[in-house]
Amino acid sequence: KKSSTVPVIVGGSIRGAEDGCCERAGTVEKMRLITPLALLSLLGAVGAASAPACPPSDSSLRSSPAADANKVSINFKNAVDEELGLYWLDGNGAEIEQGTIQPLSDASRTSYVGHAFRIRRLVKEKDVLLEYKVPERTEDQKRAHRRREAPVHVVPCGAAAEEQARPPVSPRAAEFAALLHPPDKPCVGTSDKWSCVRYLGEEDLRKRDPREYGLQPDEVSEHRAFTTVDTTYVRQINSIPRVTDGPGYAKMSFTEPMRRALSDWYFERRNDSMITHDTIPGGYTNNDKVLIDKIDLDRFRTQHGQIVREMREILQWWTGLRLKHTSTFGVRVYRRGSMLIDHVDRMDTHLASAVIQIHQEVDEHGGWPLEVLLPNRTVGEVYTQPGEIILYEGAWLRHGRPMRFRGNEFANVFSHFSPPDWQGPRTANGKAMYYGVPDDRLTTLPDYGYAKSTDYSPLAAVEALYDSYAARYDAHLSGALASRTP
Repeated sequence: KKSSTVPVIVGGSIRGAEDGCCERAGTVEKMRLITPLALLSLLGAVGAASAPACPPSDSSLRSSPAADANKVSINFKNAVDEELGLYWLDGNGAEIEQGTIQPLSDASRTSYVGHAFRIRRLVKEKDVLLEYKVPERTEDQKRAHRRREAPVHVVPCGAAAEEQARPPVSPRAAEFAALLHPPDKPCVGTSDKWSCVRYLGEEDLRKRDPREYGLQPDEVSEHRAFTTVDTTYVRQINSIPRVTDGPGYAKMSFTEPMRRALSDWYFERRNDSMITHDTIPGGYTNNDKVLIDKIDLDRFRTQHGQIVREMREILQWWTGLRLKHTSTFGVRVYRRGSMLIDHVDRMDTHLASAVIQIHQEVDEHGGWPLEVLLPNRTVGEVYTQPGEIILYEGAWLRHGRPMRFRGNEFANVFSHFSPPDWQGPRTANGKAMYYGVPDDRLTTLPDYGYAKSTDYSPLAAVEALYDSYAARYDAHLSGALASRTP
């Protein structure tokens, strides 16, 4: 069906993208039409057969004066596992940089009819992968005031196709492995100094004070008071396959490129670029009552790009899969009293993720862990120090910070990726993909009805415990005073 097909240009130049044909340098070429889901099959075929040659650069290509004053939106869809350079060609054919397109990701640009673009590799010979000129709009499009072009797909050719056919083996594997933290490192001393994972059972959770965990009665309606776990966006949990052969989380130290990108930059920008964070939707946090701040990474494209590139390398090494970037945001700066209930992330885009810990100022016993809800009714509290990263599979692993923050500042960046062949839980045979769905997936505490801090330790019992402590202290104090010599 025409509505389910998209134009794909395999190592060629195009002048138009309408009705399945295109114009190139005065000639007409046939254009291959495939569905988006077939792109990965195409890539496999490219790798299996000889790679198509990349086109020579068309020296006559240049932008024409815009005959139509209406802007059009172009969506370049990069199926190449490389960051590519995007260039606009001026009226003389000179290349003007228009930024880059991340590997296996999309990039949108606004332009005009008659404007020309060229896409190149950024490595080695900087081969041209695609040339494109915005076509005239049809009469139907003009009448419908349509301003969006059909997606323009960039697929591998030449050396890029040959390299993409190989497994994604990282040349930095030894470096990353050396930065990984052992999961059984003991938590010693006060929690503000901890860099470890503390494992808890139900009995440990019964010792928690409900007033220090979850949403509090003065923040939400009565039925949500003391909530520590989201129970609404959960149906997909047992349909999301693992992307690692492990528990779904790990901890590591910053790489040197990550340290250079963030450490000094944060302290410079916290003085001139800190703004109040918008209210986070979904009801997962209390930042409508306890304000938090942010340094908007979208305003700092250099740092944003450095984080994306470095995290993609790390997460591809961790998962052994090719990954496309879906979202990176922050810096989110939490303040005293902040909390985030346990939840799962978006099921279509957040299969491999990272929490990047930049800075923290916490009380002596105020270590603020990322809580992960594990099988067999256990809980992991992952404590970090600045300069450390938590890797996790957030689409199925419940995680959050339900403990209310005891400190002044806690600064994170979040980065998310997914495999390019993952289309969400409805992906054909999705549960069997990658490392599959384990049998014990639905044996976490919320699967047995625990969703509030009062489910472990009822508030009345805690108040009675405090009353008992207070009475014993008063008795002790009275005895001490009575025994004193005037």
